[in-house]
Amino acid sequence: MSHIAVALAALAVVAVIILQDVVYAPFRTQTVSQGLNGPDHVALDAAFGLLAAALVWVAWGRSLEATAIVAAVGLVGISVTNTAWRWVDSLVGRLGGHEPVHLAFTVVVFVGAGAFEVVGDHGALGWLSGANLLAPLIVWALTKKQDVTEKVGVGLLCYWLFAWAVSAL
Repeated sequence: MSHIAVALAALAVVAVIILQDVVYAPFRTQTVSQGLNGPDHVALDAAFGLLAAALVWVAWGRSLEATAIVAAVGLVGISVTNTAWRWVDSLVGRLGGHEPVHLAFTVVVFVGAGAFEVVGDHGALGWLSGANLLAPLIVWALTKKQDVTEKVGVGLLCYWLFAWAVSAL
């Protein structure tokens, strides 16, 4: 059941990002994080929260547990630092505000998720793990666009999570 939750949560993240891009034209040229403080941001907060909970649930008591917790903390941190940015600024304003904290949580998510892939990879998904690393780097090198690069990285990561979860059923 926990693998189904991961698959559905990964799909929810992708679906919300796509819907935000379709419904709100400015989001088409902005990063995923911009959707966390735009209209209907609660949908992306909820999707990130569901994915965080599903990752911890599926990994609890397994070798993936630490990596899932790291990724989950990063997902929640991303949501809080963007959605409640005024509150975060009041806490860390002297340190540059919420942007550096948000960036740190973004790094935490990708490090945790990358570790989750390495520990959770069952061989057949190795090519996709490689694509998760290389595709965003290639997109950045070709476009120098953060929004496109981030969406490619998040999309591939969610695809890997979905494929991993479904392969375990």
